[in-house]
Amino acid sequence: MLNIFRRDELPRVFCFTQSKPVMYYVPMKGIAPMNGTLSPMTPDHARAVSLWKYGGEYAFYDNSEEDAREFMNGTFYSCLSDSGELTGYFNFGDGAKVPTIEENVYDEGFLDIGLRLKPDLCGKGLGLGFLNLGLDYARSVFNTRKFRLSVAAFNERAVKVYMKAGFTIESEVTNSYFGNKFYIMKLIRP
Repeated sequence: MLNIFRRDELPRVFCFTQSKPVMYYVPMKGIAPMNGTLSPMTPDHARAVSLWKYGGEYAFYDNSEEDAREFMNGTFYSCLSDSGELTGYFNFGDGAKVPTIEENVYDEGFLDIGLRLKPDLCGKGLGLGFLNLGLDYARSVFNTRKFRLSVAAFNERAVKVYMKAGFTIESEVTNSYFGNKFYIMKLIRP
């Protein structure tokens, strides 16, 4: 039998330090609530995500093995399924910002979030639940309700998910490294 929960009815365990994992239950489209555990990135997880390949136009998001070191800088968090499978990761803080040609595009007072779902899980309707899992974690651990993310403008699939979560496009900027357009999106949660 399928259990349907309202968001405010979902069981949660909060942690208030960055060193402990946190379990959240997030309803996923058409299936029972998916649970996920967020905890600081480990070297094994950093190596694994550095090898993920997205393909097609999304190859823009591919990493390289050299990126594994950056994933260990203390701002990246692994997301594990109930069975222990690495399903994605989040990055919280200044490292989630993209370098821009424009100046002063990132105002103070927002927590920047970067996220990636494992390539073989993309396009399966899991994005909104995955994003909400990260937002709930960030709200409890970083004690904030003001979030910002930067997304490549061509990534309509992600933009749609972010807008469903309540984010709005605040500005369009040019990535100073790749030269492509990005949207800066913001959300203030109650």
